[in-house]
Amino acid sequence: MNERERTARAIAYFERCEDVGLLHQLLDQAAPRIKRIVAEYIRRGSEDDIPAPAEVGPAREPAAEEEAIQTLERVRDFSLLQALTRAIGRRIETLEIVASASLPEGTRVEVPREPRFPAQGPFLPGTVQQTGTSLVVLLDNGEIWRGPASLARPKPNA
Repeated sequence: MNERERTARAIAYFERCEDVGLLHQLLDQAAPRIKRIVAEYIRRGSEDDIPAPAEVGPAREPAAEEEAIQTLERVRDFSLLQALTRAIGRRIETLEIVASASLPEGTRVEVPREPRFPAQGPFLPGTVQQTGTSLVVLLDNGEIWRGPASLARPKPNA
């Protein structure tokens, strides 16, 4: 199987992945590598020299999780790497919209103090003020929390 086929299979996996924490983690891991590559393109020429994301056709079947992660970590072609991270980003956006839809304004929630993955306590109670791919919560202590909707959870006995 060549790199383009492995990429197509990995994209198919990421497009179906429900683990938003894993997807965020994978983008965080890929970011330094992407920054280095972009900096190298700019050093050698200009921003115009950065290749566009590859157009990758559909896979016959998705990769297993481990294969998809390995493909992301090992892909050499920058256009394919961009296609992979674009697919991950789109899936995160979809999952965040779904999570936000289940938390309308006025909903009582608990959110982690720090809006990052993986979610770690302490969790703070508050009320959803604004929904979207990013949630705005007025915490009971008067502070404003902004972060991914997928980090919020309905407050028990709300």
